[in-house]
Amino acid sequence: MRRSSFSILLLLFLATLFVACHNKAIEPLIGGDRDDHGCLSSAGYTWSYALHDCVRIWEVGERFESTQNSVFLVFSADSTFAEIFTTEKSILLRRENRQSNTWSHRRGDERVTIQPNGVITVFANNFYFTKSKTQ
Repeated sequence: MRRSSFSILLLLFLATLFVACHNKAIEPLIGGDRDDHGCLSSAGYTWSYALHDCVRIWEVGERFESTQNSVFLVFSADSTFAEIFTTEKSILLRRENRQSNTWSHRRGDERVTIQPNGVITVFANNFYFTKSKTQ
């Protein structure tokens, strides 16, 4: 009798434990949204092809604004590449030679130019963005 009581109690305990665990939905982990490069997008990180790293563009990039739009601009360490971050995508540009002050996309119209007086012009999304180095 004592053995059957213990078996029944054990069976009831296991059944309760199974039901309690089975009804809980498994929720996705907060911060478990890494992209293909391992960047944590929920923390604001995105992959930069120019810097070869996960970055927060507002921390490493230069912001350019117009009345209707804004972009961020990042240069690679050796200035061979410039990368424009728009709200939709990033666009990698290449400087053809070291003497040039223009970075361009080989298939698109996007470009970055630095004038001799230090004024930087970014053309992206059919908008021109301009900023002087003193701003």
